[in-house]
Amino acid sequence: MNILLTGATGFLGKQLTLRLLDEGHSVYAIARNPRKAGSLIQAVPEEVQANLSIIEGDLTQDKAGVSSKDLSFLMNKIDTIYHSAAYLSFDDSERDKTFHINVSGTKNMLELAQEINAQHFSYISTAYTLGTKLYAKEELHPVDQEFVNPYEESKCHAEHLVWEYKDALNVNIFRPSIIIGDSETGEADTSFALYGVIRGLEILKKRTDRKKDQQEKVYKFLCTEETSQNFIPVDYVVDVLMAALKTPEPNQIYHITNPNPPTNRLLFDMVKEKLDFPNIEMVPSDYEGELSKEELKFNEPMKVFRPYWNKLLTFDDTNTQSLLRKNGMAHLDMNIDMIERILYGNR
Repeated sequence: MNILLTGATGFLGKQLTLRLLDEGHSVYAIARNPRKAGSLIQAVPEEVQANLSIIEGDLTQDKAGVSSKDLSFLMNKIDTIYHSAAYLSFDDSERDKTFHINVSGTKNMLELAQEINAQHFSYISTAYTLGTKLYAKEELHPVDQEFVNPYEESKCHAEHLVWEYKDALNVNIFRPSIIIGDSETGEADTSFALYGVIRGLEILKKRTDRKKDQQEKVYKFLCTEETSQNFIPVDYVVDVLMAALKTPEPNQIYHITNPNPPTNRLLFDMVKEKLDFPNIEMVPSDYEGELSKEELKFNEPMKVFRPYWNKLLTFDDTNTQSLLRKNGMAHLDMNIDMIERILYGNR
């Protein structure tokens, strides 16, 4: 098949590109940054590089900034579009930019899809479009609800926009939760979420090790221990996307989520043990006691994640389970061994 892809230079997009090429598909990657596009090409095995075409574009422009020449080149050629590019920011001060890229950019991609007569349009959203609810079905959530941050809200609006095109295009919406490393190798080209926490702990440990008078000091990490973060390995996300390519069912929403996510306490204890850093203790994220200067500095970058650490979310993935069964594939089972590989397989 001929696949048009946005976000190919990102964490998930790169892995999806490599899998598509490995399985014999041709990939047309819309990229704005020449340096990142060059890095993507270098990551592709030489024997399949000829099946990767870079299309210069910009999501924020009409028809994603694709030139008239490239539009003609793509006309009637593309079987499926995977729109995975997005701007990931929880910052209210960047709300306009977030909506411009995530909503207007999706509109531009949908218009591009119609312009080149693409057959299918798959939108990579997020599982966190449910707002403040604790349970999510595989259906559209209302846009007139409270959201945790503008990123969630923008993705919800983009989903509704995609759904408006379901009579003109065969559309699907895929909602991954928090994507982490490969379940076998641990490879993770990202510093987001879990990896930011691990990096923060590593830095704090190095600082502590350099100061003998602080080596017995215990630092507080603000994170509610009994809740869980819905982490999923990147290869599982790619597996689901590939399954939908093989057995397409238009106008479906798929949660790509973890049915049994590990608790914050379990992950914290595993990381603390691997780093050999007993000088850290977990306290509830709404802890109101006094924090030292070092504790404030360590916890500050992670405060945007506390709304997620304070609650336990459940995602129905009935559609995804059905899709996996059709392709003879197993539902995600993230056991301790897998978590160990993901966290430290490449360290």
